[in-house]
Amino acid sequence: MHPDNLKWVGDFLRAKRESISPEAVGLPRPARTRTTGLRREDVADLSGISTVWYSKIERGQAAGISAQAFSSISSALRLTKSEREYLHNLIFPQTRAHKAPCQTTSAHTLQLLTQLNPLPALLANDYLDIVAYNDAFQLMIGFDLNDLPAEAQNYLHLTITHPEWKRFACIDSEETLALRITRMAGFLRDTLAKRPNDDVLKQRICAFKAQSPLFHTAWSANTVLQPEEVTYTYRHARLGIMALDKQLWWHTNGNASSRLNVYYPQHDADLQRLQQLVSTHADQSPTPP
Repeated sequence: MHPDNLKWVGDFLRAKRESISPEAVGLPRPARTRTTGLRREDVADLSGISTVWYSKIERGQAAGISAQAFSSISSALRLTKSEREYLHNLIFPQTRAHKAPCQTTSAHTLQLLTQLNPLPALLANDYLDIVAYNDAFQLMIGFDLNDLPAEAQNYLHLTITHPEWKRFACIDSEETLALRITRMAGFLRDTLAKRPNDDVLKQRICAFKAQSPLFHTAWSANTVLQPEEVTYTYRHARLGIMALDKQLWWHTNGNASSRLNVYYPQHDADLQRLQQLVSTHADQSPTPP
C-alpha cells in the first residue's frame, strides 16, 4: 500500500472513531476519559482485533490490512456505502488506471448539451471544473462562465468566491455555505482515493485549503461522499426560486471522463417557463454569419 494511503486510512479512521459516541454502539460512556467519541480499544473490541493492531492502523503503520479486518472495522464504525468504498480504494487500490479528468469537449457533446435545452445542463470533471454547459444553464445562473479565468470555472471555486453563484445556489448563510463546501470536500476525497498519484488533484486540494478556511475544516474532518442525485432549491436568475432534481450521467471519451449534470424541474409549470425563456433567448440571439 502507498505510504500516503496508509496515512489517509489512519486519519479517516481516527476522525470517524472520534465522531461516534459510545452510546451509539451500545457501550457505556467511561467515567473518566479525555477521548472524544470511541476509544481505540472500543473499536478494536467491536472489530475482533487487538488494540495494538488497530492502533498501528490508525498511526498509518499497518501495510497489510486483510479483507476481514476491513469488513470488521467498517461494521464497527458503521461506515456508509461511500465511506466503505473510499476506505476500500485506499486499502486495496485497483490496478486499472482511472481515466483522466476531461478538459475539452467534443462537437458531439456540445450538440447534446444544446439538445438538452430547456433543461439546464453542465459537464464537470473529477476536479469539479465546469468544462461546458448549455444556454439554459447560463440563463439560470445569470452570467457567462466563459467571462471568468479558466481556473475560476470550477464548481467549488465559484461556491467559495462568486456572489452571483452563491445567489443562484441559495447559499444565504455561513451554515449553508459550510454544508455545500463539506459535500464537495467529500467528493474530492473520494476521488483522491481512486487517484492517489494525481499530483494535479493534490495541488488543487492544497489550493482550496489555502483559499477557504471552511474547506480546510471540511477536509480535516475526513468527510467522504460520492456524487449523487439530489433535489436542490435554486434561485433562477430570470425566473426566481425553483426546485430542480439533479440527474447524473457519466461520459467517457478516449482516455478522459466527465460527469453530465442535468437539472429537471419538479413542476410542469416551471418546465414551461424554462421552455419559453430558452425559446425567447434563442430568438433574440444574433444569427452567426
